[in-house]
Amino acid sequence: MQKPDITNRLHTHISRAVMKAHTAYRLRLLSVFMEANIDITPDMYFILRCLWGEQDGCRQQELADKTDKDKASLTKLLDNLEKRALVHRRPDDLDGRSKRVWLTSTGRALKEKVYPLALAVMELAEQGISRQDILLAQSILEKIHQNVKR
Repeated sequence: MQKPDITNRLHTHISRAVMKAHTAYRLRLLSVFMEANIDITPDMYFILRCLWGEQDGCRQQELADKTDKDKASLTKLLDNLEKRALVHRRPDDLDGRSKRVWLTSTGRALKEKVYPLALAVMELAEQGISRQDILLAQSILEKIHQNVKR
């Protein structure tokens, strides 16, 4: 039995398709935000989305874990969100070594502008794909994430 060509295997591996889809999704989000004069990046959106859920006021480390960001990347994103007056950080009352991240009123209000835009991009991404296939893809990708996560 002959070994498959490694170059061909790497070019047809699911990771390539995931990366292409991820890049296209992020670029579309960025484009939509820019067209709407919303000064955030997709990474900033993912941080805000976590805070807009039930995570407002969470510890910085929890936010890093929930968004799969390393500490340095998250710190830079939070610095930029603070410059835009969308979040602020305060020391944790129970653990002074930790900081908690809170939305500002501007940050909370931005949700009403951003969510419809993000939903439109999501609907575009899922166009022509059955709900059953979406759920299957999510399940497969979660399994891949569990297999390779650090």
